[in-house]
Amino acid sequence: MKKFAALLLLAGSISLKAQTFTFCAGSCADLRTDESESIFLTIAKEEKQFFLWLGDNLYFKKPDWQNESTMRDAYMKRFQGDAVQMLLHSSRQLAIYDDHDYGPNDSDSSFVGKRESAQVFSEFWLETPTQVDRYHDIRWSERYGDVLMVGLDDRAHRGPVGTVILGKEQLAWLAAQLDANKDASIVFIAVGSQVLNEAEVFENYSRFPAERDELLALCARAEMPVVFLTGDRHHGEINQKRVNGTLLTEITASPLTSTTHSPSAEELKANKALVKNTVVNEAHYARITWMDGKRLSVQLVDANGKDLVSKEFKLGR
Repeated sequence: MKKFAALLLLAGSISLKAQTFTFCAGSCADLRTDESESIFLTIAKEEKQFFLWLGDNLYFKKPDWQNESTMRDAYMKRFQGDAVQMLLHSSRQLAIYDDHDYGPNDSDSSFVGKRESAQVFSEFWLETPTQVDRYHDIRWSERYGDVLMVGLDDRAHRGPVGTVILGKEQLAWLAAQLDANKDASIVFIAVGSQVLNEAEVFENYSRFPAERDELLALCARAEMPVVFLTGDRHHGEINQKRVNGTLLTEITASPLTSTTHSPSAEELKANKALVKNTVVNEAHYARITWMDGKRLSVQLVDANGKDLVSKEFKLGR
């Protein structure tokens, strides 16, 4: 266990009162070539409060998801490289998982190893404040001054398409977190599947319309701006949607090192929430800055540190 946990260095203290709050995020980190891993060195150099892994942080193959031991071995293999080690040691590390680092492709609550997967996740991502023994999933929340960070589990309670992703109990927990932190100036909600993308494709929340409507209505009632942080899709984009008069925002950052796939022409036409000129179809991460309690700055950045997309939004109320 000590060897497993030693891959991740616990970061030092975090400044909670800074007026400018910056963190980085990304998803889909398949172990490919040494060259593709260079993006981790770029992220390591960023001045940031933490890096947030948005799921598919490694890619289990069938031999990997058999039990806790084989899952731990997969983590050890994925995160032993020099470049990713530089990132792990550069700052605090927070995480959620998605299907490929939970179990089989597109896996849901029927996966027999879901308890073991959550346990191994919590052992590796030591700085992520999960309570697996209590919830039997990887949900978490944490305050950084006036910024609320929330991580949701989009796998352990997921049913077939058209049913639920989070489940009623986890939605109720989210509502309680938003209510208990109503003095926050913003909340960032990390969840694997895209939320605001209107296209009913792949594992997007739009394919689970009833629960999606409930989630969006809940977030629209929050007493602070809500920004979803998602991955999964192997392309990046920014979406915005008004729900009951409230503007909700989503930043999708994917992939870090995995293959890239552009959204189809049909998807682009169907997705009315897409912010113009924000689609990225090459490896990247997101740099996210909350300024003065009212301005959100977002860059989607390539492996060389070049801004591919740069947007600023006024979100404060």
